[in-house]
Amino acid sequence: MTLRVLILAPTNDMLSVLSTALPPRGGAMQIASQLGGAAELSAAIMGGEVDIAVAELPTVSDSDLSLIEATLASNPRMTMILVCGDSSSEFLLRAMRAGIREIVLPNSPADALARAFERQLERHAAATGPARKALTIAFLSAKGGGGATFLATNLGFALAARERKVALFDLNLQFGDASLFVSEQRATRSIADVAREIHRLDPAFLEANMMHPQAGYCVLPAPDTPERAIDVKPDTIERIFGVARGRYDFVLVDVGRVLDKVTVRALDEANAIYVVIQSTLPYLHNAKRLVGVLTGLGYDRGKVKVILNRFVKSDEIGVAEIEKTLGLKVEVQIPNSYEAVAYSINHGLSLLKHAPRDPVARSLTELAASLAPNTAKGGGWLRGVFGGR
Repeated sequence: MTLRVLILAPTNDMLSVLSTALPPRGGAMQIASQLGGAAELSAAIMGGEVDIAVAELPTVSDSDLSLIEATLASNPRMTMILVCGDSSSEFLLRAMRAGIREIVLPNSPADALARAFERQLERHAAATGPARKALTIAFLSAKGGGGATFLATNLGFALAARERKVALFDLNLQFGDASLFVSEQRATRSIADVAREIHRLDPAFLEANMMHPQAGYCVLPAPDTPERAIDVKPDTIERIFGVARGRYDFVLVDVGRVLDKVTVRALDEANAIYVVIQSTLPYLHNAKRLVGVLTGLGYDRGKVKVILNRFVKSDEIGVAEIEKTLGLKVEVQIPNSYEAVAYSINHGLSLLKHAPRDPVARSLTELAASLAPNTAKGGGWLRGVFGGR
């Protein structure tokens, strides 16, 4: 299958620099060059099929960004790499929300563009090629206190109980506390330690830095202080996930509430993004905005799934209203069981062991069974999850 790449810049000299900076390409890649700015970029993309666009735009106005956003929304399967001079946090956030996958700045390393291009090649290959071994699921709460960490950590226990190898990564790098949900013992190593010694990364080194709360279940905690998170880069995440995919059956990710380059890279790696909500207006309001951001980043709506946590049938806002507002089906309903869940969290225990007959424990067991059915234990269980797609 031929990969179609568009390179755009305002001058021939810039086009030449862009082309030279990209890594060597094989015969299965078709390159098109275009002079111009945002308007010409949009016209070229809308006028022909493009898989990856690499554009150098020294300045990007608000109207330019709006045009790019509309163009990318109309072409959700393509990805864009932008080379520009605006490094303000406001612009970078807006660009990310507009769906621009990578941004290369003037102070970036010399090989930054080549590495960004390689990442998008891998992303395209992963999207069009055969399924990877591990199923990667990211948990993202629509609002603080939604229960995403509890659900992610306890789903790990439930999957491990089904004799699956499970890894959980805590990517709430500023205030992550997933380790407290799985053990009363204090974590001694974290993802920051792995990042600082990334040159040593292999399956054995990764597992040596993880907690092991249950047979077959490993947890890589977040740093114990926010400043230590500075060592965790998008490339670090990419390499860790690469090792984990070949080692585990499931990779669970507690993303936290901040969407930045690191967490977006993790979402890129995920097969499914579980948005955790509760049936109150603030959660529904935030969830609608969050779903908009995720689709704006180019994620297929089929990848975004809704978990309704602490659900009570008598809630004023029902399932039908939630689905209508979000435009997504509520895939999982987790009932409310405050006392059992609170005890589990306070003692770092698996709810399935502490209260296996609790309604929440049963719901998590059913979710684990749907993800890892016993009848397909082996290479075919991904088919059951995604309906053969």
